Amino acid sequence: MNRMNLGLFYEACAAPDCRRRGKDLFKCGACLLVHYCGPEHQRAHRPAHKTSCLLVKQARAAAAEAEAELRARPGDDYAPAGVLDESGGALGLFWGRFPATRPYMQALHDHMTACLNLRTGEAVEAALARALEMLRLCRGDNLGVRSQVPVLYLRLGRDQEAFDFLKWYAVKGTSADYDWSDMSQPFLDLTGEDALEDLSKPFRKVKDLSFLASVTLVKTRLMLDLVALSAHVDEMEKKKAEGGEEAKAEGGGDGDDRPTKLSYEEKMEWVREEALSDIVLARRDIVDRDDYAPLIQDVTGQVARLYQLTEHHNKHYWPALGHPENYSHALPEAYTWGSKQETVLAFRQTWYAWAECNPALETVRQFAEWTSNAS
Repeated sequence: MNRMNLGLFYEACAAPDCRRRGKDLFKCGACLLVHYCGPEHQRAHRPAHKTSCLLVKQARAAAAEAEAELRARPGDDYAPAGVLDESGGALGLFWGRFPATRPYMQALHDHMTACLNLRTGEAVEAALARALEMLRLCRGDNLGVRSQVPVLYLRLGRDQEAFDFLKWYAVKGTSADYDWSDMSQPFLDLTGEDALEDLSKPFRKVKDLSFLASVTLVKTRLMLDLVALSAHVDEMEKKKAEGGEEAKAEGGGDGDDRPTKLSYEEKMEWVREEALSDIVLARRDIVDRDDYAPLIQDVTGQVARLYQLTEHHNKHYWPALGHPENYSHALPEAYTWGSKQETVLAFRQTWYAWAECNPALETVRQFAEWTSNAS
């Protein structure tokens, strides 16, 4: 897909007002997550970048040191020998079962957090890699990184993977039969799930506000892509038809036999350049159809239901997107479901995913206005 549609910058010079992008840029040698087109722009950006850069560099070094210390440990009750190897029998059971793994897990979390101080695609990818590694090591997720994973997928335009992740937790992760301590059980094993599926019902069991916001964003972006694709196809087919009529009038014959319907490849040209996410990109059955109206109606209904479900869980979340300045506080130490403190936490986790996709943000803000006016 076209990464230009994302609010993140990939392979782009980080200097203010510089528009250079491409493979010929070089990375900051310390954080490895920011690009520059030349030494002059790197020096110009250094005052703004220095603090975040140092945090990432230090956190990455601390994670490497913590890993080395963990690998060097002899086997004992706090962690078996070869704890980071498949043969060690500890993978998936870090933190809770083996306390000696906690400094390493905390170091991974600190590195992930440091990366997210930088708003580049490379930084978000690095944070996502750390989060997924932490879930692989600790299925119980004592540090709560699962709430951020779908958001990071969404910031990268990887909506299909966000949907798969969210569906797994909504369907399998909420099952009373799932044994989190049994490493033979499948974990996060859903791939390529049907993103048109209505998840409103399974998400009634989900208590994670960030999950609710994320699945609403997945569906909102899908809805916007369908609406925009439909409008594009209608416009282009109208132009084709008008061109045929003009050719017919000029030729004085029976008319132009050129097809007026857009081909699949013609539709895909728009999808590759304009789509907000990768879901439609991979679905020929969605793109190559004559009438998008039923799909648009169905997905729009899903967005409305998920919006209402999120509002029912926490009435503060949607208004927060309209007033972000009121919710960018320090993370709360504790919260209860439905509280403003819960919204502060979820806002901090999800805000950039909304802000980096302005059409989706404006859509839910309109929902908020309609809801407020209706009440």
